[in-house]
Amino acid sequence: MDVFSTNAEFLDVNCYAVRAAGRSDCILIDSGYDCAPGLEKLLSEEGLEPRAIFLTHGHPDHILGLTNVLARWNLPVHLGAADQYRLDSPATTLNPQFAAMLAPLVQDWNVPETEGVTDGQSFEIAGLSITAVAAPGHTEGSMLLRVVDGEEEVIFTGDVVFAGAIGRVDLPGGDSQAMQESLRTFATLPDVPIYPGHGPASRVSTELATNPFF
Repeated sequence: MDVFSTNAEFLDVNCYAVRAAGRSDCILIDSGYDCAPGLEKLLSEEGLEPRAIFLTHGHPDHILGLTNVLARWNLPVHLGAADQYRLDSPATTLNPQFAAMLAPLVQDWNVPETEGVTDGQSFEIAGLSITAVAAPGHTEGSMLLRVVDGEEEVIFTGDVVFAGAIGRVDLPGGDSQAMQESLRTFATLPDVPIYPGHGPASRVSTELATNPFF
């Protein structure tokens, strides 16, 4: 399995493409604002064709690239069911300060069709097995995405767990108690690489040993 990444400059979001061994198709993870040019360059260089996109959660910095991505590739979009409402009006699901900052970025926003994903739901796409693990706290519908290719597994943690930190819980829809439960869920996962929504990759064991929030 290969994990490729490109960066969306707005709030420094990691956008990923994941390929199973020996395949030329892939899945995409998250869609930061203006990520489409970087994704197109990456996929062209690697000879990849995307089959689906998974969103770790519904915050604007992870979804606002969808309009351009879906204009380029006709893909099914998968998002935690509890976060689907956030796509209707992305700028208004956060506090007023963020709403004002986001207003210029949502002028061309088209609400995409999405499949609402629930805890434990699994998919077989592009030679990969993808399983969603509910991890609310940062948002109601945040998901950990376990991606498996044969004996190899990686986990996309979105804004639940970062290298050395966790996602904030003080925005609308955040819940500190739910986040603590999600961290307990994370602690039960196998020791595999993790790829967060912001910042560098890490491992489950590294975070359990060094992240001050565990």
